[in-house]
Amino acid sequence: MVLRLPALAHRSMGLTRAFAMAVALCAVTTASPAGAGAQATDPDAVFPDDSVMRQRHALPQSRFVMIDGETVHYVDEGQGPAILLLHGSFASLRQWDAMAEALKARYRVIRFDMAPAGLSGPSPKHDYSLDHGLAQIDGLMDRLGVRRFVIVGTSSAGLPTTAYAATRPERISGMVLINIAVAQLRFDPASQPQALKDAVTEDRLHPGFHRPEFWRQILLANVAGKSRVTPELVRQWTDLNHRALRDPAIARAIAAQLTPFSRSAEDLAKTNVPTLLLWGAEDHETTVAEHGLPAFAASAAADKALVLVPGCGHMMPLDCPEQAVERMLPFLQRTAGE
Repeated sequence: MVLRLPALAHRSMGLTRAFAMAVALCAVTTASPAGAGAQATDPDAVFPDDSVMRQRHALPQSRFVMIDGETVHYVDEGQGPAILLLHGSFASLRQWDAMAEALKARYRVIRFDMAPAGLSGPSPKHDYSLDHGLAQIDGLMDRLGVRRFVIVGTSSAGLPTTAYAATRPERISGMVLINIAVAQLRFDPASQPQALKDAVTEDRLHPGFHRPEFWRQILLANVAGKSRVTPELVRQWTDLNHRALRDPAIARAIAAQLTPFSRSAEDLAKTNVPTLLLWGAEDHETTVAEHGLPAFAASAAADKALVLVPGCGHMMPLDCPEQAVERMLPFLQRTAGE
């Protein structure tokens, strides 16, 4: 049992993810078909079709398979013990680009877009439940012939990551949790950065889509290294999140199937899988005090560690990939079956 937390001043700035979720779901719910109405001449209101999206945002290693009637976009690269990377809210498998590049020299690194994110889906049954997500993991890993692996989840992916480890422990050799939530999110809109509040105010003028500035401010509020938020990254987030906006039924289905984050704390208590918790010292969304320490306490694992990463915000795979990999490697060497 290891707990490595240097002294730090606790600051609470509200929940950017909850802020974005509320606004984004509102936009999806009120969305018109692509190109319809008075917004048709606005270039930000045009939602490209999937052929264009794949040209823009798929990787050379991208593959597409059908699992239970649903398109799944995944990348499988490298050789060695397998690692599965699960992205957070509004992100995609592209969130892991830098970390996957570093890890694939020693490991088989698998990542996929969890529908309706990225280039996967939509679900023909409008099923975006936690159980459906776990079944998608089973289907993909079975398709790839991977029986046992390390599972890694960041932010809201803490839900499927901990649930999978708790319900399928025979498949998991280790678990890495990065800035996950294990309790109700506290959210104070007034505490958000002014630039983000301005972007949201402007966003309300055109229900049905979000301009790139909206996503730029969401990203900036979640990273400590502001230079990581490039124009290319902003365009990627804008395009891929617009893809989900094409079907208003997606928002309704997600809202009807949301699982409380407290489920992760419950699942952590049910599994003895070796567990590494990585926390960004500058994460003001799921703070180490409100989520990291409770997650560590909830875990029933005899082999567990909570490690704070200095100078890193909530979106660690985008913000501090080098530091994250450096801290993961000793854990992976012990648990991945090298």
